[in-house]
Amino acid sequence: MPASKKEAKEFVKRWKKRLGAIPAGSNNEQQDTQKFWVDLLINVLGIPSNTIDSFVDFERKVRGRRIDVFVSDHNFLCEQKSWGIDLDKPEPRNGGMETPLQQAMWYARHLPYSERPRWVMTCNFGTFRLYDLDNERPEDTVQEFSLEELPDSLYLLSFLTSNETSRLHKEQQLSIEAGAYVSRLYDALAKQYHHIEEKDERAQEEQRSLNVLITRIIFLLYAEDADLLQSHQAFGRYCEGDPAKLHRKLVDLFEAIDTPLDKRDEYMDEDLAAFPYVNGGLFADSSIIVPQMTPEILEAITDASQDFDWREISGVIFGGVFEGTLNPETRHAGGMHYTSVENIERCLRPLFLDELWDELHEAEGERTAAKRKQALARLHDKVASITIGDPACGSGNFLTEAYRQLRTIENRIIEDELSEETGNAGQTSLVIAQDSPVRVSLDQLYGIEINDFAVSVAKTALWITEEQMLRKTQEIYVGYDFDFLPLRSLSNLHEGNALKTDWSEVFPDDLTYLVGNPPFLGARNQSKEQKAELLEVFDGAKNAGNIDYCGAWYMKAARFTQGKRTRCALVSTNSICQGEQVANLWKPLHDMGIHIDFAHNTFRWDNEAADKAHVFCVIVGFSREAGNKTLFYHATPDSDEDRIAVPRLNAYLKNAPDAFIWNRSKPLSDVPAIGIGSQPIDGGNYLFTPEEKAAFLSKEPAAEKYFHKWLGSQEFIRGIERWCLWLGEASWADLKGLPCCRERIENVRNYRLSSSRKQTLKAAERPNHFGTEIIPNSTAIIVPKVSSERRRYIPMGFVGSETLCSDLVFLIPNATLYHFGVLQSQLHNAWMRTVAGRLKSDYRYSGGIVYNNFVWPEPSEEQRNEVERCAQAVLDARDAQEGATLADMYDPKNETFFPELMAAHKALDAAVEAAYGVDFGGDEEKIVAHLFNLYAEKVGEL
Repeated sequence: MPASKKEAKEFVKRWKKRLGAIPAGSNNEQQDTQKFWVDLLINVLGIPSNTIDSFVDFERKVRGRRIDVFVSDHNFLCEQKSWGIDLDKPEPRNGGMETPLQQAMWYARHLPYSERPRWVMTCNFGTFRLYDLDNERPEDTVQEFSLEELPDSLYLLSFLTSNETSRLHKEQQLSIEAGAYVSRLYDALAKQYHHIEEKDERAQEEQRSLNVLITRIIFLLYAEDADLLQSHQAFGRYCEGDPAKLHRKLVDLFEAIDTPLDKRDEYMDEDLAAFPYVNGGLFADSSIIVPQMTPEILEAITDASQDFDWREISGVIFGGVFEGTLNPETRHAGGMHYTSVENIERCLRPLFLDELWDELHEAEGERTAAKRKQALARLHDKVASITIGDPACGSGNFLTEAYRQLRTIENRIIEDELSEETGNAGQTSLVIAQDSPVRVSLDQLYGIEINDFAVSVAKTALWITEEQMLRKTQEIYVGYDFDFLPLRSLSNLHEGNALKTDWSEVFPDDLTYLVGNPPFLGARNQSKEQKAELLEVFDGAKNAGNIDYCGAWYMKAARFTQGKRTRCALVSTNSICQGEQVANLWKPLHDMGIHIDFAHNTFRWDNEAADKAHVFCVIVGFSREAGNKTLFYHATPDSDEDRIAVPRLNAYLKNAPDAFIWNRSKPLSDVPAIGIGSQPIDGGNYLFTPEEKAAFLSKEPAAEKYFHKWLGSQEFIRGIERWCLWLGEASWADLKGLPCCRERIENVRNYRLSSSRKQTLKAAERPNHFGTEIIPNSTAIIVPKVSSERRRYIPMGFVGSETLCSDLVFLIPNATLYHFGVLQSQLHNAWMRTVAGRLKSDYRYSGGIVYNNFVWPEPSEEQRNEVERCAQAVLDARDAQEGATLADMYDPKNETFFPELMAAHKALDAAVEAAYGVDFGGDEEKIVAHLFNLYAEKVGEL
């Protein structure tokens, strides 16, 4: 949210009250500094609370001293003093006397040059002084304001929330612009291919040629902006002229730049000879089809050359832009979705990046030069030895971002090491390089990818990122000259099917980290070939066929890491940690010694691609080493995450025992059996809206006794009126005078006979009955199969035998008010939220997983009576709300309008907790852990 003047006024009130009770100079500076700035950043400036740890550094070490407040991404540091301390008064520091501003400027000088701040502040809680170091004499242009003046001075702090200084924001903007150029060029070229819209081998070859051609063109556009060619805009100028000649010019150019200089025709045109040798395989394939060019194509190339600077495009975004050029059908069949930088970092940060940055800050913070030098050397050795593999690397997003991060850290180390040698922090550009300081290389990266074009894009993205990072090294280490061309072959990127490839033949034995984003394909969406691959990976294990396709990567990773210390992190569909899949996938992994180290629970997928993937994901980090656990908790799929340290993390991503919930045909506890409603299989002949029912009865009034209310999930929750015509008990004598009813029966018979399904054909023998007919002869509890994840409780209720229900609900016949009370409580809903499957993000209730595995309490008679009393109060509170549907009453946005119902639920929750002999006060984490313990005891897993 943006900075808020209203919140600023509240902030001023809070802190004036707090500081007014403290004598000047006597407050706890360190403790109050953090509270003060966290309050200011979150509540006033609108920094999301879940990002505050990565946004601001408190007590950042610099050569044995500590910066009070440091925001690297926004070039800001603050020297904070105690309440009432004179900001002009010198203090003993560093063997001398320094004012707060002099202290702040010492930090600014001794930070690595890449992190030098633009904005410096001194503050004593009551007064803020802001200095802009871009000014020649910042002390002459200082902006000063008091705590009381903060609401009217917020504009001075706008740089702390500006997207303009955010790397990610800039890259996203560049991706939008780059995508427009790529799309325009792609569309113009595609028109020139004759068979690309057909579905044969010629179309496939033309599509492949188009993909390769556009990759080459964009690489050359990048190369001319990055000064890798003979001159700026060399490629764009080469293409100028007659569009009819451009076809030949491109073919000749591709051949020339794939030929080493000493093997070229010495008489070739000067325009061609001027281009460098590129290599790397990007231009090696001479079999691609280059179509005839048009003025539209030439204009697209010229505009992309002249109007856009490709030099700063992110390698990650390059991959995403190009992945968007793949045929949409190919993308869907392969389950490919471009991963955003934010989501990549959700994997990489807890896997290893946070640890490396912490080590870098610790090394930079060592007090003595000798210790700093030793710590930096150890860290340099470490980053140069890390190896990373991606067994579903696609266009290289994960590998590219990982490499960029490793090289960013290495450049900081190089900068620190140079400043130690020169004794002149921030002046490393004076050093003349002799040998290359760069030790992190592309050889540390490994990948497997089935799509040949994606492999080509991944290599190109990595080459671009390598050049960018070498350029940054050159800025630090002036005189260090690197020959980027010709490109290396990047043989560590392997083209092949990851599920049929022996990973030990691609990845080194000492692989440090394995990351990636395997294809998102549920069990129902897999092709026969993919299903066969999955079963082969799981050795044909029972129930393996209902595991998501990405689950095969987990099993392959588990086998690959046997006997290794490799740590893994994969982005996956959230279904692998929900419902029946959990036991089928994770129990074998658990038995193999796999531990979950960290995880993001369900969040909505977001990416930079044009056709965004509307899926819900989890990220799971795992290894064979038991250690500290971290859960990144998303309260809803669209919310930011909160980071929680937990002692254990099971396959349901809960702080609970490693128990596995198998699909069970009967309840573990002594409770009524659960079943489903009926499935008409009627072609719509037996189901009626109120209007359709009235029209039918106007023709045949005597049929009214055969109409029954009809409930499915939506009818029950949203109060939708629907009716069914059930003729199962009607005799010929009854039907003889009901021609409309007989017509419906005949229609149903014909509908079923038209099916190829054996069960449906069998049902045609009794067309007056539903295809699957389950009609309890008693009152039953109705449970919707699917319900919104926003609801705290799945709405349940009672139905009599006169109401017929569809197979979109579960029915529990012979259930009592007590059973309703327990099922409608927070305890059962917490269990459901943990173990149920999902439809997108909505709860998908299950008899075999949720209900039958739920361990019921063993209450005293008094406790049972109390549950029943509270359950009746819930029903009474509902009945009192005339005109409100269950959807209205259980929508969290409407809770304030139904206080009696919410109070009744709160009392019921407490009564059910008491029946279990616990008092958790509604703490869902404790509830889930307790229920898992009861389950594990019940099935003998403790």
